[in-house]
Amino acid sequence: MKVRTLLVLFSVLTASAALAQPAFREIPSNGATIGDFVRRLPRPSDGRMRPQVIGIDAADTAFLFAAAGSLQGSGGTYFRSDVTFINHRSVDQRIAVGWIAQGVDNSSALLQYFVIPANTPVILSDFVFQTLGKSGLGAVLVTGVDSNLNPDSSALLNGFSRIWTPQPGAPGTVSQGFPAVSIFDSVGSVTAYALGNRQDSQYRTNVGVVNLDSAAHDWTIGVNGLNGSTSFVVSVLPVSMRQVSLPAGNYGDLALSYQANGVGFTWSGYGASVDNISGDSWSAHAQQP
Repeated sequence: MKVRTLLVLFSVLTASAALAQPAFREIPSNGATIGDFVRRLPRPSDGRMRPQVIGIDAADTAFLFAAAGSLQGSGGTYFRSDVTFINHRSVDQRIAVGWIAQGVDNSSALLQYFVIPANTPVILSDFVFQTLGKSGLGAVLVTGVDSNLNPDSSALLNGFSRIWTPQPGAPGTVSQGFPAVSIFDSVGSVTAYALGNRQDSQYRTNVGVVNLDSAAHDWTIGVNGLNGSTSFVVSVLPVSMRQVSLPAGNYGDLALSYQANGVGFTWSGYGASVDNISGDSWSAHAQQP
């Protein structure tokens, strides 16, 4: 009886594992662009309530990975993003995916369309290169669409992204996690804060901003550290993202502030720190109060 029970249990687990990765398939485009999607977003007021990190709170109809990529790093590193999507509905869900490449206006970039089976997570290795056919650093926009490839208010989506590289000179890997955040993550000129980063002789920090507006904007980044402080400006093109290093300096443990120069548009920010010795790294999501 014990052997029979174990065999039945093994067969159930095997079937469950197989069901966890069914066909995630691409479907034809209708020619819509990321700019088309952004122009259809409601214009939020700076005082509106924001869902922010949906990976912790709930599923949503659309979300953003603020950083993802497939790119060569320094010192023998190569960074790639493994992502997980989940469809919480009992029917197959079409999604539109937009690759927001760093440093360029992505308004005319085409959306790509895929289907996630009902009640299913899909796990995709090196998503930017293997699935989207892109390279470099950028952000990923994901939204549910209906059979006509229009926004689907019934979509129940969530996701998670991990950007990682083999550790140079060691058998392991180093990585940073980026949870799904709402496309209304931060709004207009309300200051957002990222906590828990560090820069000194051992650690370095980058800041990233994703601009989901059809106009360019500037962000004033404030650095408030135990050992020093400074501020600088990051300019981001329309429908684009940008990641830059903090100005050189020993700030120690620090907090970052982000303030945009406009109102009535949505954006997202983060801070990312790296240990210069081991490559250990972590990211901090910028949140508005």
